[in-house]
Amino acid sequence: MSTELLDDPVEKPRRSPWRQRLVDAETGLRFGIRADSTLFVFFFCSATVLLASLVMGLTTLEWAILILALGFALSAELLHQVLKQISDNLEGRFAEIILLGTTAVVAAHLTAAFVSGLLLWKRLSTLWSP
Repeated sequence: MSTELLDDPVEKPRRSPWRQRLVDAETGLRFGIRADSTLFVFFFCSATVLLASLVMGLTTLEWAILILALGFALSAELLHQVLKQISDNLEGRFAEIILLGTTAVVAAHLTAAFVSGLLLWKRLSTLWSP
C-alpha cells in the first residue's frame, strides 16, 4: 500500500476551517479509492443499489434507511483503511487490530446489503404480485 500522499507535505492555501475540512475530506476520499480497490467496489455496488432504488420509487423513510446503511458501511470501510495505514506505518504487532477492523467492515457491509435487499425486495415483490 502506497503512502505517497502522506509523505509529501503540501502547503495548503488559507481557507476558512469548514471549507478546509471539506477539501481534506475530498482528498482523503480520493486517497482511499487509490489505496484500496474495495472502496471502488463499494461505490460501484452502492451506485447500483441507489439506481435500482430510484427506479423502484422508494419512500422518504426507505431512502433515509438506505442512505444510513450505506453511510455506515462507508464509514466502517474508511476507518478500516485508517487502521491499515497505521499498521503499515508503525510496523508493530497490529494483526489483531486489522482482524477486528476487517470484521467491522464485513458486518457493516452485510448490514447495508441486508437493508438494501429488504427494501428492494419489498418493491420487487409488489411488481410481481398478481
